[in-house]
Order: sequence, then structure tokens, then C-alpha cells
Amino acid sequence: MKSAKEILRKLFNENRAEWPQEDFKQLFVEPTYLGKLESIRPCVIVGGRGTGKTTSLKSLQYKDTLERLQAQGLTINAQEYYGVLVRMNKNRVRAFSGGSFTEEHWGKIFAHFFNLTVCKELVGFTLWLEKQLNLTLNEFSIGFISRELGLSKVSDLRELEFEIRNGLTDIQLHVNNPNSTTPPKLSIAEAPLRTFVEVLKEAGLLQGETVFCCIDEYENLSNFQQATINTYIKHAEPPLSYKVGVRKNGFRNKQTLNEQDMLADPDDYDEIEIVDEDFEYFARAVAEQRLKFAQSKGVNIPSKLREFLTEYSFADELKELGAEKIAKRVLKVLKESSDDTLYDSMKERSLKELYFLEYWQARTNEPLKNIAFDFLEKPESWKQRIENHGYSSLFWVSRGKGNRIRKYYCGERVFLALAGGNIRYFLELINSAINIEIGGTYENRDKPIVISQKSQTIASRDVGLNRLNQLEGLADNGVKLKRLVLAIGKVFFEYARTPENRTPETNSFILSGDQKHLEEIKKLLNEGIGHLAFEVEPATKATSNYELKDNEYRLHRIFAGFFEFSHRKKRRTVFNAETLLEVLTNRPSIAIAKLVDENYKNEEIDLLSQPKESEGFGLTQEELPGQMALFSTFYDQE
Repeated sequence: MKSAKEILRKLFNENRAEWPQEDFKQLFVEPTYLGKLESIRPCVIVGGRGTGKTTSLKSLQYKDTLERLQAQGLTINAQEYYGVLVRMNKNRVRAFSGGSFTEEHWGKIFAHFFNLTVCKELVGFTLWLEKQLNLTLNEFSIGFISRELGLSKVSDLRELEFEIRNGLTDIQLHVNNPNSTTPPKLSIAEAPLRTFVEVLKEAGLLQGETVFCCIDEYENLSNFQQATINTYIKHAEPPLSYKVGVRKNGFRNKQTLNEQDMLADPDDYDEIEIVDEDFEYFARAVAEQRLKFAQSKGVNIPSKLREFLTEYSFADELKELGAEKIAKRVLKVLKESSDDTLYDSMKERSLKELYFLEYWQARTNEPLKNIAFDFLEKPESWKQRIENHGYSSLFWVSRGKGNRIRKYYCGERVFLALAGGNIRYFLELINSAINIEIGGTYENRDKPIVISQKSQTIASRDVGLNRLNQLEGLADNGVKLKRLVLAIGKVFFEYARTPENRTPETNSFILSGDQKHLEEIKKLLNEGIGHLAFEVEPATKATSNYELKDNEYRLHRIFAGFFEFSHRKKRRTVFNAETLLEVLTNRPSIAIAKLVDENYKNEEIDLLSQPKESEGFGLTQEELPGQMALFSTFYDQE
């Protein structure tokens, strides 16, 4: 019998679409946008890695849809569509280039390859459908399909499958040896697919249902390949439709083979931005489905996510971070101020109010006595001030406390926010927290398994670190993106821990500078958005006409726990594009110092030197959080 640890790790660790079939059926949760995806119209699903594109497309496959219907007590007669899924493997599709062939000719070869690939899946679907309906596709129709594909005439589906496999082999050999092999006969773009579904309809195998051709990893296609498939989508008609999964910024080309005939939303297709489709509802349902499944296997565990992921109240987190010592220090100063009335008025105040006085002193450098008098005279004003700055002040409370936890990232709401619309990140956070909580033998077997605030916080660091290190291998400019994330994360860490003369919770930025540097950094940021290193949205609260034309960027929130800054969408700053690019040179610490302090002068500040209290942002190696100290070599380059 599997232990609770084994069951939970399997449930939350296997979070990709390539689950075993049994797990997929039991753990699949319908995304909130499934209704849009199931419409007859072509759809393009846009989202980063791990946002659920592949899982959603996989759920449209003919076997999976029937299983869902059967689970509801329905039969195949209730099925309104059948889906087949093909992936645009980067290594394969990028081979269609070079040699003495023009791009137009390579486009024709690729279209034939795509036709063969999809028809191979359609053959498997037809064999399954014949069995379900007890019908058979006639020999004439099968021969017609084979001739459309430029293959030898066959009369049996198994023979057709064999010929298609041979055709794929021939075209792959030709692509790799374009000047030394005879080109295969090429089928016309889209025609064999349409012929295939039409003969299914004529044979009675389709009785009003639509066939979805689901195409995953569309971003791997070159621009001319996207133009080729765009033509398929542009001219799609029932009973054939297309469903495309693509990474953010991966749908680069909206042209068709007719360059004047653009693919347009919503005229030709519906675009679904996963991040805009009620992610929190979906992610909660996914996690709770797994918790309930674990319960069915005998694991003593809550069924509600908010009970499983424990959280701190604001007051409790203040205590954990050491605010009581600050409050005692405030009272001591007030008691020594020779004003007994002031001390008596403040000594019964709450922890949330007392520590905040010293926080405000750090921001303004005013005498604590004056701040306390103002607090008593203007209670409503201070209530609002604490609400505005309370969360931000949590990052200041434990400043200088070494490598202990200085800010907790815990609870259902926080984990949902850290995931930033990415279901894989969300499940990875939970899985990491489970491994930390019950990494050894779980002792409290009589009590439900819940994840402590500490385990969740450490998990947020670990997942952020994993994603940071993975950037190098994911993107074409992975090394540059990693350096950029390290630099910007360090800047926002400094902003969070040093409140002096800053607006609270500054964690996003817009760009300034000359056009050359703006174009260069934006190109890098856009690649980072596609690989979930950054997030972007139209700028708000513009302060100039220039800002209205720009975007507002931020690190993906999965990095908030690692760099210890606020995960909440709040306030922004302005980064100079040229300075940002300087972090890619061999002197990143100088560039970081400039970003932290716009009045920075090269000879005055060493970013890792012993800080003066008034400077507020220098760090010794001992003060650098343990997880960030792993990259001290980068931060120490001058």
C-alpha cells in the first residue's frame, strides 16, 4: 500500500499533459474556457509554458471526450466533436529550410508533411470510430484519400496507415538530403484533410459532428510555416475546424499564403488568453480534485485548499517576523521621552500600531516622539496610512536578521497569485511544499496533513530558483534573461527592504531612454514574456503622453518568494533601457546600483559593502538572503 507521501507526490508532481491515461481521466478538470474551445469556430489558445494549453487540447481528443460523456451516463451519440492532436516538434519543423530551394518550395514540402501527419492521426481516429459505430469506410473512399496524398492507391485503412508512414519517411529523408534525393509527390495544402472528413461524412461515420485538428506548440513554426497553416485556418469550414495552442508572443505571423489575406481575430478565429480566463477558480478546482482523490486513497487530508495551505493573519506574521521587539523598543523610547502622558497613551496600543511608528520613522527620519503625537492627534489619517503601507512594512520588519525567514509566502491566495496564471507553477509550488513538510516520516498521523507556513515559504524560494536556472536552457537568449531577472529581482528586493523615500510595493516598471536601447531591451523582454520570466500589461496611471504608448513590465510572480518582494500588483518605477542592458555586461553591480538609486555615483557606493544606516540599501554578504547569495558571484561583479 502506498504511503501518504507517495500518493501526494504522485498527484502533485505529475502535472504535465503527458499523464498516464487513467490519471488524466480521473484528475482532469474542465478549464473555464472549455466552452469557447468546443465551439465550431477555429480557436487559438495563448499562454506560457505550463498554463494548460496541451492539457486542454488533449481533452478534445476523441477518446477523452467520449470518456467524459460516459462518466455522465451518456453515449457516443451525445458527442458533438472529435479531436485529433498533432505537435509541431521544433527539431522536425525547423528542418524545412536551406539547400537551393526557395522558401515557397519549402512551404509546399512542409504543407505535404503536415497533411501526412494529420491524416495519420485521422486514420487512427477512423479505425476507432468504425469500431464504436459498427460501420466501415468503403474501399473507394480510402483509395481517394491515398491519391489525394500522392500515395499508392490502397483499399484498406491499415494499408493507408502503412503508406502514410512510408510517405513521412520519404519526406524526412528528402528534407535532410534535398539535393541528393528525388522529391516526393506533394499534396496540395489542406485538400487531403478536407477530403478525409468529407468522405467520413458521406459514409455516415460523421453525422453532424465537427472534427477538430488540434495543433500544439505553434510557436515552433517559422513564419512561412505559420503562414501555411494560417491558410488552413482561414478557409476552415465544417465539418473541419482548427484549435491551436501557442506560447505568448509565439503567434508571430498572421499572414496566409496570399500575403494580402491576413488571419484576423474575431473574423477568422477566437483568441483565448488563458491568463484572463478565471485562473483562480480553475486552479483551486484542480488542486481540490487531487486532495479529494488522495482522501479516496485513505490519506488523512483536508479536501479544501484553504485548509491544506495554512496562512498567517497580518498580526500573527508580525509576531513571527519579530515586530514585538520593535514595539518594545518604541515604548522604551517613548518612556524615556519625559512625557508620561504620551507613554501612557501608547502603551496599550496594538502591536500593529506600535511597530509601525518605528517603520514610519525609518521612512521619514522624524523623531519618534513627534510621530507618536501625530498618531494620537490624527487617528483616521494613520489608520489609512497603516492600510496603505502595512503589507510593505512586513519586508522591513526583519531587515538584518540574517538568513532566517524575513517574509512569509503562504496560503491559498498567495500561492494562486505566485503562479501568475500558470497551472504547472501552481502545482509545482504545492508539490515542493509537500516534499518539505513531509520529506521524512510524517509524525502526526492522527491529524490531517496540512502544509505549514514555513514549508510553503521555502517552497516559493525553491520553485523560483528552479525556474530561474531553467531559463538558460529554455530560451535562445536564456543566459541574458537569467542575468536580467537576477538584476531586476535584486532591485525590487532592495526596494522592499528599504522604505526610505519610496512608494510602497514598487514591483513593476516602464522603460525610458533612446529608441535604439528601447528596441534592444524590449526584444529581450518580449522573449522573456514568452518563457514566463516576465509579465506585461498596458501601462496604467500614465503621467505623460509617452507612458500611454508603453507597456508595464514586471518579473513573473513566481520569482517574488525567491527575491523577497511583494507578489501583489501595485506600483511601478521607471528603468532606463541603457542601464538595464548594462546588467548584461561584466559590471552588473554598477548597473543594479544605478537602478536602485537614480542619484548613484560610481565612486560613492559599493553595492555589497557594509551599509550605513542612512544609505539603507547596501548589503554585506551576510545580509544577502541565502537563496540570493547563491548568485553572489554575479552580484559582486564590478
